[in-house]
Amino acid sequence: MKQEFRLIVAIDDFTDTVADALYEAGFDDAHLAKSGGRPRIILDDRDTTDLETTVRRAIADAQRAGVRVLRVELPAVEHINAELAADSSA
Repeated sequence: MKQEFRLIVAIDDFTDTVADALYEAGFDDAHLAKSGGRPRIILDDRDTTDLETTVRRAIADAQRAGVRVLRVELPAVEHINAELAADSSA
């Protein structure tokens, strides 16, 4: 099963050096993007039967490339987070 997730990372921008290090660390299937001023690694084509293991491996790969991961986003549940936030402000 393919699962999309995003790694929000603690860097200012994706330099060529960082992009090359991520590629070498196994992110040849990733998209490097910036949203809300924060760089993120978007993985939307990884096969997984165990999402937690897949995400933890991606975090370890990023760390091996010298990039610290701040948090993980799962777009499949982001609408639930938005609903919860709306409910808590009501």
